[in-house]
Amino acid sequence: MPYHQATIDNNSSSSLSSVKNSKFYIIDHFKWKSIKKFIYIAHAVSFSASNYDIFSRIYENVRILDFLICEITIGMTYMCMDCFIKQYTRKIDFNSTLNPLLKGITYGILLQSALWTLLHSSDLADSVCFLAASLKSSPSWSKCQKTDLNMSCVSSRDVLLRCSNKDFTSFNNTSAHINYLKSFMHQDKYIITTRFFVTALVWIFNFFYSTVPDETLIKILKLTFLWRFYSTITVLVLIIFAFSNIKSLSAIANIFEVNTPTSFTASMDHIAYAFNIGLIGVYDFGTMSPYTMIDNAVVIFTVIFTISAFARSVIVKILYTAMTTCVKVNISITPHNLLFAVLPLSTDFFYAHKLYVIYIYLNTLLGAEASLATLTLTMSKLIHSEFRSVKNIYIVGVLCFIGFSFSVPVTSLLSYHKMQGVIYGLNVTVLYLGGFKVAIVMWIYGVQRFSTDIRFWLGFNPTKFWRICWSFMPVVLFTCFGTRVYILTQMRDLTMVASAAAWISLSLLTVLIIQLRTASQYIVSGNLANVLSCSKKYGPPDPVYRKRRRNFTETLRIRRCAHSCKVIDDMLDCNHLPITSKYTTGLYSESSSMQKIYEAGTSKQPIATIESQHSGNYRQ
Repeated sequence: MPYHQATIDNNSSSSLSSVKNSKFYIIDHFKWKSIKKFIYIAHAVSFSASNYDIFSRIYENVRILDFLICEITIGMTYMCMDCFIKQYTRKIDFNSTLNPLLKGITYGILLQSALWTLLHSSDLADSVCFLAASLKSSPSWSKCQKTDLNMSCVSSRDVLLRCSNKDFTSFNNTSAHINYLKSFMHQDKYIITTRFFVTALVWIFNFFYSTVPDETLIKILKLTFLWRFYSTITVLVLIIFAFSNIKSLSAIANIFEVNTPTSFTASMDHIAYAFNIGLIGVYDFGTMSPYTMIDNAVVIFTVIFTISAFARSVIVKILYTAMTTCVKVNISITPHNLLFAVLPLSTDFFYAHKLYVIYIYLNTLLGAEASLATLTLTMSKLIHSEFRSVKNIYIVGVLCFIGFSFSVPVTSLLSYHKMQGVIYGLNVTVLYLGGFKVAIVMWIYGVQRFSTDIRFWLGFNPTKFWRICWSFMPVVLFTCFGTRVYILTQMRDLTMVASAAAWISLSLLTVLIIQLRTASQYIVSGNLANVLSCSKKYGPPDPVYRKRRRNFTETLRIRRCAHSCKVIDDMLDCNHLPITSKYTTGLYSESSSMQKIYEAGTSKQPIATIESQHSGNYRQ
């Protein structure tokens, strides 16, 4: 039983005012309502175009077994740690109380999240354009267009005719590939103008989504989650029946192969995207109960995310397998290229191909919009905690304006290799930031103290699995960071290496400057040792609960009497009499004691049995 449940005073507790205003009660941490809200928000922030396909092995080798190991040991435990601290403190800027060194890490995370939102806005704009094009009778990728590329072009219809004659077509010569090059590699003035207009619309709608009431945003995220999940399962069933059973089974079996080479770095990238390692993470905007069982919520989200990712990968694998029966792919495929070049051509090999195209781009559009709005609002809440005099709606407006100003230059005018380098730099930096954050919490603050916080707030001790993973996670993340840096030094594309190194240097320099500034403030005040210590204000917002947390010990809660009667309560002593304590005064009166003696006499039961029943009723 959580400690605060036994000692709550609804009249004197000020920290629960926001909870009571939201119609939350202490027993809500066992209810499904708050866990569902957590799943909606986590599902929104876990979206990225790179996570649309994980297991198909079209452009990278990610084995399911390796991914599950990383997901369970790193992704789940990191999200559980991050989300519990936010629920426990009811703050997103807990760096000022948990450890001063977290301030630089927080600003580094804010910088990575800002770049992440720019990438989401780019994917959202592309999805809008391609969804609009898919509604036409002849989409732009299915027909040959006039370009300055001087390449022979084969339309989608001609590809199907060649396929009926069992002739292969090079993917480089297909209209889908040439349309992709024209749209993203060799952009003319018309393409740039259209992209500028669509990007402006994206950020305008994002401003309206980010300024709706929090409960309304949760409802939007709920509808997005339900549509994406159930539409994926429906399309999976349809495409399996549309394809021949043998080929479908072979495509699915290829996903489960374990003898193929693997890449743990690719798995870690997907884990970082899904569980927001080194990013701003899940924040509930005060809509959930602060006593939500975060461990259960994270496990449920992990199951749902893995099932959805596997279903999408099967769909992509079947589409790609159908296309490669007639088309020879001789280019390196990226997640962006897969979404906007390969999959549109693949759908033409199926009946009702528009259904699959609309599903792909509507799924991407809704996921990117939900993620963009959630990240924007979360960043505005973090900035608002630093500048409380500025209204949150103004901060959202400024963020949307800055996002629009940088979206077109960053995602459109940068060359392909420079953009890939920046993304690689992002993948490297989030590992460093995530590892440093976990190291501060678990090595400086302490795994045992963190586990005691969970015990005090939620009423249970984390198992050894959680504690071991928290203890070794910084080592794993720093190792992955070093591996990523080593791979970067071995790359031969100087443009990509330079852009990745520039972003990594900018991020680490930002963190270093803020860390040195924070340390210098403590040096001037003569309290350098406090840089590595926790503030007395860390913990629940209510000072009463923080004081009770400082007086809370495990040995007080779990004791065993001399006559082998286990008492899991801090109100009764071993002899089953009330403990004389400032927390328990007045909980038991003489009248209640006399009533127990009378009940014991009338029922002819042992006093120990009666006392155990009463203590059980009290705990309930």
